[in-house]
Amino acid sequence: MPNFVERVKTAQELEAAQAKRREWGLPMVLIFSSSGATSSTLKALSTAYRRRLLVVEHKAGKGGSEVARRFGVTAFPAVLGFPAEQDEPVAFEKKPTHNMLDGFFRKLALKQAVLRKPKPEAPKEEL
Repeated sequence: MPNFVERVKTAQELEAAQAKRREWGLPMVLIFSSSGATSSTLKALSTAYRRRLLVVEHKAGKGGSEVARRFGVTAFPAVLGFPAEQDEPVAFEKKPTHNMLDGFFRKLALKQAVLRKPKPEAPKEEL
């Protein structure tokens, strides 16, 4: 099964994922999990929302992690959504089933896929 989930282990890797999100102008979903393997649900959703939403997964150990503490996550699984051009997360409060996550992803995702990096706007000259 195709898998477009980006995995982060450290705060530095999370910063790199957030920089990528800003560079491409994408919203992001950060999933905190304690299980060993990436679920097939997450793989399927990452494929369906590819280039419209950045799906990032963080596997936390039993004692938590620096990344989980940064966002105040203590129970797993947990899902946080970051709308495009916004750094404050939106928490997903329901049980993470395929249909519930699909609805949450749909609300965050861009309508059109981003195929190229957005060009920086050139400064306009005033006469």
